[in-house]
Amino acid sequence: MNQQIKNLINQAVIKIIENSSSANKINHLKKKHNVKIHFIPKRYRIFGGILQSMNIQFGNFVEQLMNLLIQNDEKYEIIKDYSGKKSNKFELSSTNETLIDKYITRCQTENIKIETEFPKLLNKIVSDVDTKNSKFNHDIDLLFKDKQTGIIYYLECKYNDDVSTKEFVSINKDFIKTYACLAKELKITNKNKFIPILFYFVNEKTQGNIYVPEETNIFRGKKYFEEFLDIKHENMEYFLANPLKDKQILKTYNENRVII
Repeated sequence: MNQQIKNLINQAVIKIIENSSSANKINHLKKKHNVKIHFIPKRYRIFGGILQSMNIQFGNFVEQLMNLLIQNDEKYEIIKDYSGKKSNKFELSSTNETLIDKYITRCQTENIKIETEFPKLLNKIVSDVDTKNSKFNHDIDLLFKDKQTGIIYYLECKYNDDVSTKEFVSINKDFIKTYACLAKELKITNKNKFIPILFYFVNEKTQGNIYVPEETNIFRGKKYFEEFLDIKHENMEYFLANPLKDKQILKTYNENRVII
């Protein structure tokens, strides 16, 4: 597994470098910055655009990596109809939509104890029988089942929690609404059989979450690996932190870094 992960990371890094520094990408960035007056030299602004592109692609890669790890673990089964697919089409009941919106508002305006209120919310969501629905489209990063217990886990995968306040609210609201849609789609009636997890790849916490309880439904780096996987988070960190030690990656990087 370690060698497979290392190979995957190496291939992904090479692809990210090549995609981010392609001729089309460079030409697009040059046109964008040619018309801008700025004290930072154009060469460095273009390079910044390449780094931003690489960073976005790496976030997508983390999601693919987590799918691979679960897929290669015999304890689990990926629910392929939804997991890893973009723009899944779901239905969200009017009752649950209102319920979730009110919960988010309460979290923002009242001093509620989310450790008790969040499970209550999930219980109301899976107990909903409202047939009046609205359309809701959303990506599903990872959806899998524990073969022994039958528990289904829904993961929303993020690299870290370092986002703007507006985006942070949106992430948490969509996370809960997607859970509600999946519960309806999978005909879940027991919240203990369907667990939503907000997953952050890195261990560091940059901001507290007032919507989702940290201890039960937020898993950061090492905690998730210890709970679900046999591979150590430290090994994963090492592979990701040292890609340039690979000769092919170093060669690709050196060939592409000078073209701007």
